[in-house]
Amino acid sequence: MDYFSKSFEGKVGVVSGAGQGQGKAVIKLLLESGARVVAFSRSGNKPDLKHDNLRTLKGDSSDVTSLKVVRDFIGHEFGTLDFLYNNHGLFALHSTEFNGDTAVEFYKRNVVSSINTIETFHPLMNKGGSIVNVGASPVLYRLSSLEYAVSKSAVVEMTKKMASILRPKNIRVNALMPGNVDSSKEIEEIAPFNFKKLDGKKEVTTLEIAYTALFLLSDLSYGINGQAINVDAATGL
Repeated sequence: MDYFSKSFEGKVGVVSGAGQGQGKAVIKLLLESGARVVAFSRSGNKPDLKHDNLRTLKGDSSDVTSLKVVRDFIGHEFGTLDFLYNNHGLFALHSTEFNGDTAVEFYKRNVVSSINTIETFHPLMNKGGSIVNVGASPVLYRLSSLEYAVSKSAVVEMTKKMASILRPKNIRVNALMPGNVDSSKEIEEIAPFNFKKLDGKKEVTTLEIAYTALFLLSDLSYGINGQAINVDAATGL
């Protein structure tokens, strides 16, 4: 039996940051598993996917007013929501420069955006649900700017607090923490398990991220709540 399809059949979910890369990979696997997906991004770029169960919208997670437009569409179209994939990220390489205004912008994009989407969409999870926030594996911090490392590390504590707050509503909140991601191949070129050997591996693929995301979004991970899961093949060890 395909337990993923059994878990997602007829479910409705939101994926943000949906244009390309891991967002697109997650959407594709969700659709293949029978879910109905509403995808949005700041740019309005649509993933190169066509499916009867996919709706694509323009929405800015840093703007609650923009998110409410997406929420109202979901409420009118489906009346409920089962899962949310918070795929937000602003990255900058390591620098000896640092700036308070820049730090505020990174915190807004990497942390507050996820708080906004949870605040806006969780009331539609009237039967409970699963939320996954996308953070970053600590292996990236040595390569990144101060602002990126600080804001992405805050995703872990934000996830724990949200899990505690939403537990009485039967809503789970976890974080997925990718390492270096190779987005050069479509998931069809890798699926189901055409991964590089661990020895010498420096990157993970969008398919490895998507498999983990699907597990955390599904009822198969029902016992996991308030956790941050690194998906980096232990490249930092």
